[in-house]
Amino acid sequence: MKEINNGNWITCMLCGLFLLMGYAGRAQTEMERYDVVISEVMADPSPEVGLPAVEYVELYNRTSRPCQLRGWSLQIGTTTKELPDFLLDSMGFVTIIAKKNESLWMPICPNHIILSSLSITDGGQQIILYDNLKRVIHALFFRKEWHSEPVKRDGGWSLEMKDTDLPCWGADNWDSSVDESGGTPGRANSIRQSLEDASPPEMERITLLDSLTVRVFFSEPISILDVTGDELFSITPTLTIKEVREVPPFFSALDVSVSSPPHPTTLYRLEGSSRIRDCAYNRFADGDGLPFGRPVMPAMGDIIINEVLSHPFDGTDADFVEIFNKSSYIVDLKDVRIGSGGDTMPLKSVGASNGFQLMPGAYCALCKNRRLTQRQYYCRNPDALHSCDSLPAFANANGVVFLTTRSLRMLDRLAYDEKMHFSGLTSTEGVSLERVHADRPTQDPGNWHSASSSVGFATPGYQNSQDGSEESSDALAISPEVISPDNDGFEDFAEIQLTFEDLENQVSIQVFNHKGILVRQLLNNAPCGQELMCRWEGEDEVGNPVPTGMYAVVVRWWNAQSRRTHSLRKVVSVYRPR
Repeated sequence: MKEINNGNWITCMLCGLFLLMGYAGRAQTEMERYDVVISEVMADPSPEVGLPAVEYVELYNRTSRPCQLRGWSLQIGTTTKELPDFLLDSMGFVTIIAKKNESLWMPICPNHIILSSLSITDGGQQIILYDNLKRVIHALFFRKEWHSEPVKRDGGWSLEMKDTDLPCWGADNWDSSVDESGGTPGRANSIRQSLEDASPPEMERITLLDSLTVRVFFSEPISILDVTGDELFSITPTLTIKEVREVPPFFSALDVSVSSPPHPTTLYRLEGSSRIRDCAYNRFADGDGLPFGRPVMPAMGDIIINEVLSHPFDGTDADFVEIFNKSSYIVDLKDVRIGSGGDTMPLKSVGASNGFQLMPGAYCALCKNRRLTQRQYYCRNPDALHSCDSLPAFANANGVVFLTTRSLRMLDRLAYDEKMHFSGLTSTEGVSLERVHADRPTQDPGNWHSASSSVGFATPGYQNSQDGSEESSDALAISPEVISPDNDGFEDFAEIQLTFEDLENQVSIQVFNHKGILVRQLLNNAPCGQELMCRWEGEDEVGNPVPTGMYAVVVRWWNAQSRRTHSLRKVVSVYRPR
């Protein structure tokens, strides 16, 4: 056999070393976004179903190439841990556990990575996988509610990804394991299936990060082809686009840099192109877009509380608070906080949004669980529903809703009570309170009413079923003159409006039946200014519904300046279908 001298031997060794390094480098750097995915999460392993009480995160290599995980890192919440040297096989799985659990885990799943510690919040948390170049490969923000069966939310069951070919999907692509052990660590998921994504991405909302950066949010994670910014978007009136950047870690937003600030009084429109796509290669519709502009910091009364659902069906988290912009300018909800409790200052307060431009005359429903609100109620304008996961808990029967600026300057406040609901309801569960008039005081109890049954008992994101924006200017106006108080959203109550010539009036309003018998005293010497509004829902003094018939509304008022007493009378007909 021919001998190899020392020089040749060293040369061969170096060549081999370089080849190995090159292979390892390729295994690290060739992986692209979603090539390796987080495919299973066990956040709450107790009580045990079959697996030991061990938290774990499972990774899956979707590609036909092995992947060297050395230098990669996993972020759970705010804690980031670097992964050790591990070659993840093509189409292979590996679980990540804490060192303290290795002896328990070895018989269950020998293919695992050990970290010094691992702590996953039971209720849900952000998990991000980075490669050795600190690029986001996969990210998710799971929630306990992703378990479709409530009994599995109490622990012992993992969350599994259904279709690893749709890794950018959220809750629709995850559910509880159905394996008898409670999970499938290190092997194919028990709920694996092929799903179809045929829905193109849509623009949801826009905000200005600064004077030269427009951030546009989409309905799902998106990708952009390697093209210039003006091929992706157009802005009218024209603003020159300098650059478009993706926004990690979830890539459901794009930052559009412009060359000059938007003009304060100009309304712009941002339109996208089909070069924007989701991870299933569905393309954005050419020309679709949203308006935007320079927002104004709101003052008290510019944005108001317009509807509140505090008592959702079956104790679910479908709560929402609807806001209405009654001003003539754009308000960005990143400048607004929503709070609960308190008199002049909320006891608890959270940001309403990380960016949502509310146009003049527009509605926005801040939802505890946007998907659940959409499932439970008819939503005429889904884009007006905005997730606010940290929405404060509002008590069912009574509580306080606050709107403030970021500096906690008050914008609006409502102390609600279930007595504001239609008294004929057997239960207020699942029924929202709607504001009747935008221009009347928020705290006027007569300015609130139950949402009607005809719209499903709530109107999140669009005009209230009990909206009463049209008012009469007569001295005494009653509208409508025929009511059918059955809470169907159509003529459920009569609004009584009074307009006085003088100040400092004292008013009494009584309702008599056709025999001249008093059935309801609405006001008794109540002080008021030049305007008064009250409501009759077709009930007697104890809250019982009056029978079908004609009723006289008699108004008497005494004026302190003229020292004169006045009287007016109008008739209201009550109809109750049999």
